Amino acid sequence: MQRPDPPARLPQIQPEEFTDETRAFFAQWTGGIFKDADKNPVLRTFAHHPQLANAFSPLNIHLLSNNTLPVKLRQIAIMRTAWLCKATYMWSSHLQTSVSCGLSPDMYGPIQRGADDPYFTEFERTVIRATEDLVNDRKISDANWDALMLEWNEKQMLDFLFTVGCYVMVAGVMRSTGAERLPDLLELADKYGAPE
Repeated sequence: MQRPDPPARLPQIQPEEFTDETRAFFAQWTGGIFKDADKNPVLRTFAHHPQLANAFSPLNIHLLSNNTLPVKLRQIAIMRTAWLCKATYMWSSHLQTSVSCGLSPDMYGPIQRGADDPYFTEFERTVIRATEDLVNDRKISDANWDALMLEWNEKQMLDFLFTVGCYVMVAGVMRSTGAERLPDLLELADKYGAPE
């Protein structure tokens, strides 16, 4: 059973603290990716600094909605990044995102185990290995680069690089600030596991 997360180091802003600027920040997220952005613990943490949040959000929204990668490969990359970075909130929230994208929960255990799991296709294994290259070395190996470029065009490669890079950065922010998971994410993590 997943225990509730410890109190956040940087508690999320409360509704009575919302300003026109913070409401405008939430508005860019509401409707596409989040139904209730103003209730999301991570966005309410980012909302302490609306100027920064507004600068970052278009990139993150692009990666989640206009990304040229197939959805399953995008989610494999994000979730493997979350697992390697021990980003518990990110992992838990992307369990939910994957379900909403119609992906099978069968992939969650294999993502935790890595590229050698027999669940994956050969190309999915390459995506995982390239993700690990970026997380660990900040550079894709020549072999993994060449294998990716046999399948992807330049836009897809750049979307992949920015997806993993962005989520490594966000993992550090989320782990450091300590965003607390709501009960729905704790329930998913209890069912499918979460990094510790």
